[in-house]
Amino acid sequence: MKTTASLILFFISINIFTQSNRIHSISLNVGLIIPVEKLSGIMNSGYNAGLDIETRKNNFAVFAAGKLNIVKNKLTVIEFEYYYNEKKWERTIGEITAGGRWYLGDSKPFSANVDLAISIYTGNFFQKIPWGFQPGIGGNFNITKKLSANLNMKANVIEGEDWVTYLGFYSGVRYSF
Repeated sequence: MKTTASLILFFISINIFTQSNRIHSISLNVGLIIPVEKLSGIMNSGYNAGLDIETRKNNFAVFAAGKLNIVKNKLTVIEFEYYYNEKKWERTIGEITAGGRWYLGDSKPFSANVDLAISIYTGNFFQKIPWGFQPGIGGNFNITKKLSANLNMKANVIEGEDWVTYLGFYSGVRYSF
């Protein structure tokens, strides 16, 4: 339900500004996930891949993103010997995110950005579908007028009995139209 509501709000925001000179873009990203605080004791660093779409006017953008993170649990010696060949220790964390992105400064040839978003998380790591905040920073380096390389870092702060955090580092290619 939250996902549907988020997507509806995103598409409404796109349609509100259709008669303006907005820039739309899509980017494919890959990167690393690094658990911090309590998560660092139960899982190792992993990798991720995702898709980010945005619509931008001047220095403000609304974006939606989806990412799949794959991590491995930390094992004790006994668990390691017993489960060595089993895949059950590989965990997935899916992120569905929507929020705002503020671009700082001129976009030629480099533009920095600050993100603030709300996410929902799914996958076999969680027993339920939690939500969380996702602040981040990043930047885009223009390769051509429509193509740019991007690099972002986001902190994922996930609700629960104990709030847990992991960092995501993403790099990719963005196409604007």
